[in-house]
Amino acid sequence: MVNRSPLILPPGAVPSAPTPSPSGPPFDRNFFESVLPSAIQSYCTQVACTMPLVQVFTADSARHYIRAISGVSDQWVALHTQEEANEEPVQVFIPYVTIIRVEIHPDLSPDLRRFGFITDAAEAEQSD
Repeated sequence: MVNRSPLILPPGAVPSAPTPSPSGPPFDRNFFESVLPSAIQSYCTQVACTMPLVQVFTADSARHYIRAISGVSDQWVALHTQEEANEEPVQVFIPYVTIIRVEIHPDLSPDLRRFGFITDAAEAEQSD
């Protein structure tokens, strides 16, 4: 039998509330609908970029160059991507549970622009 003594705290200290366990993957529908678009906009304001490189890494060691978010569901995100070896864009459906990292990088050199995320500023620049 384990004898559990009450925790005695110094005056003025309060016990911290237990941290709730995450209930799902860190990258979910809300992340792709709200967090990522605003993070890209904020990042581009800070570093003055119009077409950042956005990469999504998955558990199968794949790296996806994201041009746009095509759609979301409760289980997966549809992404408009560009592959290194293929000039044609590709749409991929990725389950949230497989996403391990998302990165945003500043503007690319002109020869790598085909990998950049399409922002409102990038669309305006392309139409000029």
